[in-house]
Amino acid sequence: MPKSQDRRTKKITSSAGELLELYDELTAVHACSAFVMQALAAALTHGGGLDERSATGAVFCTQWLNDRTAEMEQQLKEIVSRAYADTTQPGRNGVGRSSGQSC
Repeated sequence: MPKSQDRRTKKITSSAGELLELYDELTAVHACSAFVMQALAAALTHGGGLDERSATGAVFCTQWLNDRTAEMEQQLKEIVSRAYADTTQPGRNGVGRSSGQSC
């Protein structure tokens, strides 16, 4: 296998691994989000509201969700940016844009 083909295969494998890892994290965030929403809905439905302990847990869970979502968004932007750079580099299999082309 030519070296350029080998490098391209390694990049694709690496990107696929990153996307799978990100997917696993997204699944965990989704599960936590669903749990928080169900708990909140149950507390509001029964009219009792949240006790102090539950409210504190909800605040921590919400902050974790916000933090993870922001981190995952940044990871995804980096993956997309690298993928875009790899596909738009002039001379790569004839793929690339001249400076005058727009999206």
